[in-house]
Amino acid sequence: MSFKHFRTTYYRDRDSTIQLSGKLNAFNIKDFCTALERFYSSGKSNLTIDLERVERAYPSGVLPIITSLDLARDKGVKIYVKLPNNDNTRKLFRSVNWAHFLSPEQFEKSESIHDRHLVTRRFENAEQQKAVVDDFMDVVLRSMAIPRDIISGLEWSINEITDNVLNHSESKHGGIVQASTYPKDQTIAFAVADSGRGILKSMQEGFPTLRTDIQAIGEAIKAGVTRNPKFGQGNGLAGSLKVTTLTGGSFDITSGAGRFVVTNEQTLRKPLFNGHYQGTVVCGQIKITNDFKVSDALDFGTGIKYIPVDIVEMQYEMEDKDCLILKMKEETTGFGTRKSGLQIRTKLKNLLDAQPTYPLVADWEGVPVISSSFADEVMGKLFIELGALTFTSRIRNVGMEQLIHGLLDKAIGQRLTQEKDDE
Repeated sequence: MSFKHFRTTYYRDRDSTIQLSGKLNAFNIKDFCTALERFYSSGKSNLTIDLERVERAYPSGVLPIITSLDLARDKGVKIYVKLPNNDNTRKLFRSVNWAHFLSPEQFEKSESIHDRHLVTRRFENAEQQKAVVDDFMDVVLRSMAIPRDIISGLEWSINEITDNVLNHSESKHGGIVQASTYPKDQTIAFAVADSGRGILKSMQEGFPTLRTDIQAIGEAIKAGVTRNPKFGQGNGLAGSLKVTTLTGGSFDITSGAGRFVVTNEQTLRKPLFNGHYQGTVVCGQIKITNDFKVSDALDFGTGIKYIPVDIVEMQYEMEDKDCLILKMKEETTGFGTRKSGLQIRTKLKNLLDAQPTYPLVADWEGVPVISSSFADEVMGKLFIELGALTFTSRIRNVGMEQLIHGLLDKAIGQRLTQEKDDE
């Protein structure tokens, strides 16, 4: 059997193996689905997914494979996965839970918490969906400086896209989501996938004349277009598209046999032709910019400036005071290293910037001990960055054990002394 040199995915009938190689991204969806259909037509019940030659992989390529294999198991298929030979890529598959979701019987779920990534998570109800969104926004706030409008637009988009899975997809496995931050590139990327009925079948409830997946996706990304107004206003995909593209990022949807890739410069319609993906995968990239206004992205042609409620208002603003609060015991970074201190300091600065007229209460109740290096990285450096006047007017440390109180004071004092010596 011979294959063209650019094929990176194919089905090998003699040993019921789908072999993938090179780079896995959205371009692989068509070939993988075609290979899976060939396996189904063989009538066999044992399938091997051979990833040994994969060098690089991205959520846009891996998540659709996971959801497709969910459906294969429903059909009684037994799946065996060979992880990549490349050490870094193999570690990635294990650490972000791709390996576990590809083959739960072979690979245990990783419980590791990543500084810059939300590892692959499944959500099947509203409670799990909210937890996924909250956890991702926490990762973002800890990872990089991010303007309030980007916070609002990003959270709104992730909420809407994951909500679409629960309300429209009819996926018996819910959805899976993964997201990453790239501070050096000033980019945030996310991917949401499901194994449901797809956009075409969903949209045909309200638009029975739609015939192709490309047509259905085109309608779904228009503002105010929905299969049924009882389930929403039809602005989720349209608003998310504008949030991503107005920042200079991109928006990518694959469903059935159709794919749309949208930037602020062009819209590409890419039929999959022979391939057919059962479900929908939505990927987005948001660029960090101070020029973005969330009200511009979410006006939906009404002329009304809409600014969504976001995580800053819901979780960090005190109900009865014009004040922010961060309960340190609820932070998951730990209190023993400079790395964790940097994450907390980044989050504190993002919260202060989000509400520039509010003071912030850092509540240390329930935290028994911190390291000197952590104290310096959080409060020592924050004191220098904000300046003495701003720090004392905006930061209030409360609920501290005596040891913590002493370490924070010492860290600030040493930083202040160092700065004077450097003058």
